[in-house]
Amino acid sequence: MSVPHKTRGRPPFEVADNRAARAFAAFAETCRVDRGSAIPLWVQLKTCMEDAICAGVLAEGARLPSEQGLCDIFSLSRPVIRAALASLASEGLVVKEARRGVFVAAQPPNVGFLATTSGVFEDLTVKGHTVDERTYTFGLFRADADERCVLKLLEDQKTLRILRVYSVDHKPLTHTLISLPGHRVPGMENLDITGRSIFETIRLNYGLRPQRADRSIRCSAVCAVVAKRMGVEAGMPMLDIRSIAYDHDGNPLEFYRAFFNSNVAPLRFSTDAASTFDSLVDASGA
Repeated sequence: MSVPHKTRGRPPFEVADNRAARAFAAFAETCRVDRGSAIPLWVQLKTCMEDAICAGVLAEGARLPSEQGLCDIFSLSRPVIRAALASLASEGLVVKEARRGVFVAAQPPNVGFLATTSGVFEDLTVKGHTVDERTYTFGLFRADADERCVLKLLEDQKTLRILRVYSVDHKPLTHTLISLPGHRVPGMENLDITGRSIFETIRLNYGLRPQRADRSIRCSAVCAVVAKRMGVEAGMPMLDIRSIAYDHDGNPLEFYRAFFNSNVAPLRFSTDAASTFDSLVDASGA
């Protein structure tokens, strides 16, 4: 009697998890990679997969096809596939397990504004508010001392600077100065960012996503220029928010300075028993 031959290594993707295979096949039908776009192919694929993971289309724990399988599905080279998977893995969206494959990772819960790495635009839009923006400054500039220090820029490196007023439900909410390291977002100054989130723009065009942010809040009186743009009296006290967002490698990605009118929308924080003590320590300045 012949003995069935046992293959070594992980089983074929379709055999190991039919449900995951069907879900991925359905996702692949909707994922479009434009070879004529200026956006790198790996960034486009990574964005497609990231959106599917965050939306639950690719479920937590589901195994993905092999590198060669992904090459065949999307007609892309192995370096492109590896770059997309490496970026997803570095951001905690997928995990690689030796001799088993690549799996969709568990996603952390999304909590309130300033407790996540999202910006004002993303946070309030997903809550159903109408968010408008007016851009006063957008372009490459010689970095000031604070920008060079925070973003770790060399003397000759420039910063991409965006000065905006965000309004929620047609009421000015924040007067925001955003600084990005220019060398990490080449050519962004030529993009049309009207009505677009800054974080979403750098995610879609450069594959960059903030992993964590350090934020501080104090109260400061606004100057006449800020007051006029915000529709308040000069000298009015507002929340003065400073934030530094970092990528998955711990490199500074965004330097954010904003005046926040809490009379328009109060700040909300979500905490749990494990994080309450740390929040109190941070608030005390310890």
